[in-house]
Amino acid sequence: MKLRRSEPSDYQPLPRRRRLLILALAVATAMVVIWLMLQPQLRKMEAVAKRKAASPADCAASQSEGCVGGTMGVITPPR
Repeated sequence: MKLRRSEPSDYQPLPRRRRLLILALAVATAMVVIWLMLQPQLRKMEAVAKRKAASPADCAASQSEGCVGGTMGVITPPR
């Protein structure tokens, strides 16, 4: 009685190093995609922060001059 040998299957599991490489590439790709999606929002937040730093400060509770919303004394001729 002859033993039948099964034909070798085409499936061969990937080695551990190859699986780790694929996992690392997938994680890196996901991180790059997320970072690229966030870039416009990060630039906008940076521009808003720069604009706030460059603009004059709002008035404090008792401050009335030299700030946004303050008053300015004006001298007008009488009528």
